[in-house]
Amino acid sequence: MKKFIVAITLLSVTWFVLSVPRVAVAGDDAPLVRTAPAFPDILVGTQRYSVLRGDFHIHTPYSDGKLTPAERVREAWTYGYDVIAITDHRSFEAYAEALPVAKEFGLILIRGMETGLHEMEHLVALDFAADYAPRDPHSWADAEGGPRVYYRQQWRKLTDAGGFVLYAHPHVGFNGDGAWAAETGEPLDPPLRHRLREPIQWALAQGLLHGIEVRNHATDRGWGTVRDRGTLWFPMALDWADEYGLTVFANTDVHQARAQDGNAHEPQSATLLLVRERSPEGVMEALRAGRTVAHFGGMLCGRKDMVGPLVQGLTQVDFRGSSDGAGRVRIENHGPVAMTAEFRGLDLIPVTIDAHQTALVELAAAPNELSIVWTNAVVRSTESLVTIHRRTP
Repeated sequence: MKKFIVAITLLSVTWFVLSVPRVAVAGDDAPLVRTAPAFPDILVGTQRYSVLRGDFHIHTPYSDGKLTPAERVREAWTYGYDVIAITDHRSFEAYAEALPVAKEFGLILIRGMETGLHEMEHLVALDFAADYAPRDPHSWADAEGGPRVYYRQQWRKLTDAGGFVLYAHPHVGFNGDGAWAAETGEPLDPPLRHRLREPIQWALAQGLLHGIEVRNHATDRGWGTVRDRGTLWFPMALDWADEYGLTVFANTDVHQARAQDGNAHEPQSATLLLVRERSPEGVMEALRAGRTVAHFGGMLCGRKDMVGPLVQGLTQVDFRGSSDGAGRVRIENHGPVAMTAEFRGLDLIPVTIDAHQTALVELAAAPNELSIVWTNAVVRSTESLVTIHRRTP
């Protein structure tokens, strides 16, 4: 086993991203403390992007949530989010109530609500016009001629109103016994199977489905989730995002206080956005362009065309050789997310570079080209990001 050295930069800090802070709610005069460090800006080519943390699936008492819209804004700010959407079932009334508080905290707020087909697919809609008038929200029919509105008619009405639609926790719905069921192409535990039903296939063909959750933080059992890489998520949704060019989301679907809701033992999930402008318009431009990466369970997860630029923007790899054939790899992590690097084809153990730290890896015999597998940067359900680095003298 060849040796490696991990050198910690001076004054570096291991950040526990989106950890559990002290949150003041109604009747609580404790100070609010924002706990998560900011991401640095990154360059992709000549374009500079700000990296924002977002949560686009949140509930209040306007549906079945426990915290008021104002409390949700304060809570999100303390957990380090930069942009949120409150997405109550069948209602977007919370937006107007939350907006003044969001402006006070410098938090970007997007209009949203949760809707979908009757007892089947759940959809989150964002940024639709204020005068959008929903009909049978969350109860669209999947066939014409019944008492409820046909899903195709209402889905088109929603997107005609400017709505950006994402597929939430992509299970299917209830079975005849009232339990959640999922039908797909891969075996799960419990043994359910996932697939995309006709309404989703139709929306994809029409360009009316724009995004998908690969992680729903509140889902701590069932609902078609798969336990993989030490956490519960929807790996097949990542493959669908890659296949259909969908924007990737990791949302919380929070109903209780964040410290009490599903998977509360894990740091809160977040959708990372690469924005040109820190504004509601800049957020929606990034979402429509697909510039997102899901952050949850210690992973950066998304389409390769987004995960690659983010990882390369947050890390710096310097691979040098010497005249005797030896070499050295220096990896700097400039971001608040720990990164794990595996050196393909070399007899080295993987090295984890914590936030704002540096690793030095010494090679007795350095190849001309080095392949690094970033094991916690996931670009398909079974594939991690690989970067190639040429040796320099």
